Parts: sequence; structure tokens; C-alpha cells
Amino acid sequence: MPLNRNPSVTWLMVIAATFFWGSNFNAARAIAGQLPPLTAAAERFGIAVLVLMAMRGWQGRAESQLGGKDMFALCVLGLIGVFGFNTAFFTALRTTSALNAALIMALSPLVTNLLSVWLLRASISGLQLLGIGIAFGGVALVITGGNLAVVHIAVGDLWMLAACLAWSFYSVLVRKYAAHIPSAQQARWTVSAGATALILLALVHDQPLALIVKESASTLLILLYMATCGTVLAYLFWLRGIQELGPQRAVMAFNLVPVFTLLINLAVGQLPQPIQFIGMALVFAGVLISSGWRPSWLAAKPLRV
Repeated sequence: MPLNRNPSVTWLMVIAATFFWGSNFNAARAIAGQLPPLTAAAERFGIAVLVLMAMRGWQGRAESQLGGKDMFALCVLGLIGVFGFNTAFFTALRTTSALNAALIMALSPLVTNLLSVWLLRASISGLQLLGIGIAFGGVALVITGGNLAVVHIAVGDLWMLAACLAWSFYSVLVRKYAAHIPSAQQARWTVSAGATALILLALVHDQPLALIVKESASTLLILLYMATCGTVLAYLFWLRGIQELGPQRAVMAFNLVPVFTLLINLAVGQLPQPIQFIGMALVFAGVLISSGWRPSWLAAKPLRV
């Protein structure tokens, strides 16, 4: 895949990926009461694997040869980033709102930075720590409903925190153990490994075949959307952005995820609570501070100490 062919197109692909991921929260919330979490996740990723395999067959080109160590690493990454994340994700959406979940997931770039310090020996500045603290404060407002004196956190919010942690571990470990593997090959292996685990566990716990036969047409259409757009296209677009723009630039677009979730909520007539707006503002402020961004008028001035 040639790099830097057209940065504008690449940015559009990255933004499209964040839209698909943002809409996933609304879609998963819509079917939360229709299917058990494991069955919903297994069906979504089972469809995604079929699409990825069809794309591989259509491509026809030879790919890099993977050794046993690479195969093992990709399977473990799939268990963390696909199986672990989606089990927590679908469970969370049964008892929390789509916007709450998206706002909690907006912490992922910051959690990823912290894990990078630990696992990749990356450095972190005082400004980044300040931004992380502000963003965590915004999420704390959202998941406690602003009642910090008497803390009450919904179980779904805790599950979403677990999903965020799983995705952040996946992002860091991919850089550590699979950066040399082509992105399409990496996506196919990790999605296939995670989907296999989801399907096996669903077969043990949920009797998914009987449930899938009885599911409504609307549920099937939502899962098809989540599999094709919210999984295959989102993964491929995002990995293209990481390759051509670099992770430090592309990751900033991830903060559009709760914005798209909010806009879809508004489009269907679901008005967010004021505390959610405040929490979103704090999350965005924290992310901007952590990224080192400053207004142009301030960035032009030398800092005096």
C-alpha cells in the first residue's frame, strides 16, 4: 500500500472509522435486549471474519510468512482486543447509555499513553499527566452522575472501563509485538482469533444457533452494519491512517467517537444530560492538553519562567 498518496483522503478514512465506531455504541445499545452479549459479539465478528476472508481471496497477492511466534502473538492480541473488548462492550451496553460508553471509551488514547510508559518505556510529560487527570475527572462526572459525594457507578460503566482497558492494552501490545506485520494481515488474524473465542464461548453458554434463527430482521441488519462498517471498514481505515499519518496524529481523531455517538442520539431524539456535556468538555480538554496542543496565539509566544 503506497504511503502518503493523498493525506486528505486518508484523513477522511480515519474520520469515517471514528464515525463507524461511534455509531457502534448506538447500534449495540439498540440490540442490547435482543441478544445475549456473547451471541451478539460472536455473530458480529463471525460475519466480519467471512468478509475479511472474502477480501483476502479477492486480493490474491502473497503476504508475509508468519513464524510460530508471530502467530501466537496475533492470537493473544485477538483474545485481548477482540474477545476481551467486545465481551465487555456488549455487556456494558445492557446497563449503560451509548453516550456514557462512548465518553468512557474516549479515555483510550490517554490510557494507551500511560500503558506505553510502562510497556514501551515511552516518556510522558507533566502536561500530559495534567491532561490525563482532567480527562479522568470528566469521565468520573459522567459515570457518577455528578454526585461525587455519594459515589454510585453503574455496573455497565465498570464494564465499559474494562473494555477501554482491553482496547488500550491491545493498542500498545500491537506496537510492541506486531508492528512488523502488514496491517491487513494483522487485522485478519486478530479478528479471526477473537471471533473464534467468542463463538466457542457463545456455543457453551448461549445456544446461539437457536437465538440467531429467532432474531428479528432489524437485529440482523444492525449486526451486519456493525460487522461490515463498524468492524471491517473501521479497522482497515484506521490502520491505513496509522500507517500514513502516524499514530500520534491519527489518534487525535479517536476523540470524535463520542461526538458522533451524541449526534446520532440527537438525530433520534435522545437528549443528553447536562452533566454529560460537562464531562465531554472535560474529556476533550484533557485530551488536547495531553497532546500538547495550544492555540496559535499562545503557541507563538515564548514561555517565560
